[in-house]
Amino acid sequence: MAKSRTKNSIINSTASITTQVITVLMDFVVKTIFISILGSTYLGINGLFSNIITLLSLADLGIGIAIPYSLYKPLANKDTEKIKSLMKYYAKVYNIIGLVVLGIGLSITPFLPHIIKNMPDDIPHIYLIYMMFVTHSALSYLFVYKRFLIDSDQKGYIVSRITLICNISLNVVRVIVLLLTKNFVLYLACSILFVVIQNVWYSIKANKLYPYLKDKDVKDLNKKDLKEINRNIKSLFIYKIGNVIANGTDNIIISKYIGLITVGLYSNYLLIINSINNVVSQIFNAITSSIGNLIATNNEKSKMVYEKLNFFNFYIYSLCAVCLFILLNPFIYLWIGHEYLLSAIVSALLALNFYTAGMGSVTNSFRTAYGLFYIAKFRPIVMVVLNIVISVILVGPFGIAGVVAGTVISRMLTTAWLDPYIVYKHGFKESPRDYYFKYIFYLLIFTASSALIKLITDYITVNSIISWIVIALITIIIYHIIIILIFYKTEEFQFFYHKLKLAIKKIMKKLKHA
Repeated sequence: MAKSRTKNSIINSTASITTQVITVLMDFVVKTIFISILGSTYLGINGLFSNIITLLSLADLGIGIAIPYSLYKPLANKDTEKIKSLMKYYAKVYNIIGLVVLGIGLSITPFLPHIIKNMPDDIPHIYLIYMMFVTHSALSYLFVYKRFLIDSDQKGYIVSRITLICNISLNVVRVIVLLLTKNFVLYLACSILFVVIQNVWYSIKANKLYPYLKDKDVKDLNKKDLKEINRNIKSLFIYKIGNVIANGTDNIIISKYIGLITVGLYSNYLLIINSINNVVSQIFNAITSSIGNLIATNNEKSKMVYEKLNFFNFYIYSLCAVCLFILLNPFIYLWIGHEYLLSAIVSALLALNFYTAGMGSVTNSFRTAYGLFYIAKFRPIVMVVLNIVISVILVGPFGIAGVVAGTVISRMLTTAWLDPYIVYKHGFKESPRDYYFKYIFYLLIFTASSALIKLITDYITVNSIISWIVIALITIIIYHIIIILIFYKTEEFQFFYHKLKLAIKKIMKKLKHA
């Protein structure tokens, strides 16, 4: 079983990462064409409306997190009747959610002039554009619950394959539409069409993998199961508020207090950061189902697995964050020009925000796998209040830097320490003291590494892709030297070092026999 979990994790992670890398590359192509054809005002509108839709995703009440947890045990036990009942329930819920999102989203339409500072007159059909964003969001809930079933059964690679094909097709059509028509409405219509195609495909594939989903005779969930699910959903709704508002309010605050053009500049940075995060997070998202299976069948090993994964989590996110700190502004300069640059302090804070958010990935996976939704369910409310208040206070004197700093500070005061406490106390039944010491140690290493590499790379002027690559290589090499010097003798480092050596040996062996 352990080998099966490991194999599934590797397959799912590889498929997810491949999908995300290709998607990211295509997104950059589309974004470059988008900017050159439609300009920064449309870019700002796209970023702002995307953030409003992110806030509307609160309507799913966190069910997307509750579904996998409720499915781990019945899937492990091959309890088809329980799975059928769960799917019947989630189908009803998601149909309601789609209608709620559509209704709430459309009701906001008259208030757009109060959200956008200096409402642009040069964008026709702005209300139609917003309504198309809302329609896309509502239709994204169609049949999506069946995708969660495939994922929870450690078959995420199937979802990745469908997602990849649809993303490639969508982006090709988007580029053609932009080049031929230069029409933003038609650009959005492509997104609406493909979100329907993608979700219908998930449904057809799930029905083939699990033929019992087509059974007409399906029992309703018993009161005990329904009570537990509803309790988790209520807790997750509050939990999700924190995550959504932390990630979804920045552009709205910037639009309100600074302006729409600045939202467009900021969205370019977010495109890069979110693209990297989407790739990296696939590693940890892909193993969540395996963690759920581990806890359901062999909980004694869970803390040992957690500690190893947490070190790997630090390695990946600190490497990416250091690279963002050093390379983000030079990349923007080479990609779209000096006029799209934000200040160095904004770039540094975005890298720190990426790191602090990423360091919770493994903890979130374990919290989800354990089903620890109810405990400290009001913590996100505190985070939301802190985030908004601090961001609004700081945006005046510090601009965008103050908004990003508000997000970092609110996370450090809440999620960064409380979520690990919950996992250790209620999952592992141990004190989280050692975790906190490691967290501080890791943060110091990340900060010191960033400062050292910045001092070294500042001597190189970036004026071409070659010089940018040189700085990137220097950053990666110095970072790895630091990590090896500090962690080489630790158990976690040796574990992954030996795994890497075994993988290289297998690859070399296959190449010899090829």
